[in-house]
Amino acid sequence: MQPKEDELLSSWIIRLAHAHGYKVQTMCSMLLGSDAAIWNRDVDQLAPIEDLQRLSTISGASIERIEKTTLRSLEGDLFEKHTPHGICRWIVPIGVFHRSRRRPGLMFCPQCLKEDPEPYFRRTWRLAFATICAKHGCYLLDTCPNCNSPLAPHRSDMQSRTVFPKTGLNVCCWKCGFDYRKTIEQPHFLEELHVRFQEKLEHALNVGYVEWANSPNMHSLVFFEGLRALIAGLTSRQTRNRLKRSTNISIAELSNFPENGFEFANLPSRRELFCILAKVTERWPKSFVDLIHECDLRYADLKGDSHRRPFWYEDVIHLEASAKRISTSDTEFNSISNAVRARNVKFSAFKAKQLFDRKLHWQPVTSVSDETYDELLISIDHEIARTLDSKDRAVLIRDKIMFAVGRVLKLTQNDLACLTIDKVHQLVSNTETADFYNNAKTPAQARAWVEWYWQNIRHQLEPNDAVMQVFTSVQRKKGIKRTTVGARFRRAVNANLLDRMNTEYKAWIK
Repeated sequence: MQPKEDELLSSWIIRLAHAHGYKVQTMCSMLLGSDAAIWNRDVDQLAPIEDLQRLSTISGASIERIEKTTLRSLEGDLFEKHTPHGICRWIVPIGVFHRSRRRPGLMFCPQCLKEDPEPYFRRTWRLAFATICAKHGCYLLDTCPNCNSPLAPHRSDMQSRTVFPKTGLNVCCWKCGFDYRKTIEQPHFLEELHVRFQEKLEHALNVGYVEWANSPNMHSLVFFEGLRALIAGLTSRQTRNRLKRSTNISIAELSNFPENGFEFANLPSRRELFCILAKVTERWPKSFVDLIHECDLRYADLKGDSHRRPFWYEDVIHLEASAKRISTSDTEFNSISNAVRARNVKFSAFKAKQLFDRKLHWQPVTSVSDETYDELLISIDHEIARTLDSKDRAVLIRDKIMFAVGRVLKLTQNDLACLTIDKVHQLVSNTETADFYNNAKTPAQARAWVEWYWQNIRHQLEPNDAVMQVFTSVQRKKGIKRTTVGARFRRAVNANLLDRMNTEYKAWIK
């Protein structure tokens, strides 16, 4: 007799016993020994491998198939490490005391049990995220609708010493005998978002990956670890107080959320929690970012106690809720700044927020990367190509050579203002053939650029004969001033819309 799809080990053992006309405890004593008190513990979590091997021998089911009915088989997909003793992440505890269960740790869907040709309990119904049935659009239940007792299917055949089960699983309450399939469902309104989210969670667990956070195949473990971190952040006391400001979500059921883990929360609270998660993750990360801004949620509260937060969650809270907020990317920043300028408005983070309702946590780059260096010089090349006046072109070429030489040779504004061709030869002993297909990156290339400029461009700016400085002013006919170097650098940065780059020249040579 084979386990059914997603069947729980305890459910399969009960069906196995009843199919052979035995009570559960009788069969277990016969097969596993009279001292094998498997119902005095959470058998779905703690079943020893030797017990599974015996069950495999008498049932014909493979040990691999039986192992899949246990909760530890979720290791590596739902949680990183199974915890056989104590509380395991994502698994709702059943509170075993002798053979009784003090906590409602097993859930069920009346419609699923009613439709099953042979009813059985699902492994998914032991998981903390299982609060609704996505198939039937109804609430899951975790206690008897008649007497409110926690489910204990293994005790359902203990009511009579003389009556023995004949087939299948007895889906009746062990205490009052109520048939769970006859549960009259109260009408509930399930939000479509919640149903879709439940389907996503179950799909991620079943296939081992999920399309999430711009990743087409994110491993389910990374996905669930991030959700757990998100839950810890949303259920912290400080965050719950701030969530009261939200106009989109209700936190009524989260007011007394247990601090020892959401697995200990009652079913209505967990259902409310995952309904909230469905809303804040529907358009990840936008929906969550909107909630952060609306309620002014803080990084210190959202990060929880764990030091291991998956990148897809950590990136968002560090970016949007941290005191040291930065923009999402250079591409987005430049795109928005260009759009602001297109409206003939001087760019600022405040203006970006006014026009686009998008917070740019503007933090100028304090040191310039080689990529940004190339970007600025290429931008000046584009300016040169668009300029028809020969003298204006010469000024732009001067600026390009000056900024490149300053960057490569680490020259200050004053150094550039005083730079002579002899000084260049002192600083750099060798040279190369001038190459303008690639930007100068070495001292020898920088020297080659200066020598080319000295021979071909400098005279177009008409400096006085006595002037020895390499870089000269077209108006004064003398060496360029130190302050002019800084002003021309700021002009180049602003003209080419590199707003995130520090407009102070000193950042250029760091």
